[in-house]
Amino acid sequence: MGRKAGLRLEGILESVGVEHDIKIYPDAGHGFMNQMNPADSTLLLSFLGAVSGTKYHAAAAQDARRRVVAFFNEHLRSDG
Repeated sequence: MGRKAGLRLEGILESVGVEHDIKIYPDAGHGFMNQMNPADSTLLLSFLGAVSGTKYHAAAAQDARRRVVAFFNEHLRSDG
């Protein structure tokens, strides 16, 4: 589902001319940037994470954070 949603979003943004930076990480699933301490998780969150395949993926998270910050700096930063 995640890959299809990313591709669909990219198509929509391209069709309306919105600048974007979409990257699909094939080895990372939903919630790949969420690094939660297991001690802070509830039984329900643990169950939902297991069912949905939500799992932190360090390499993808690091790249995604770098890309998000670069995109925001380019498009939202006001130096004046």
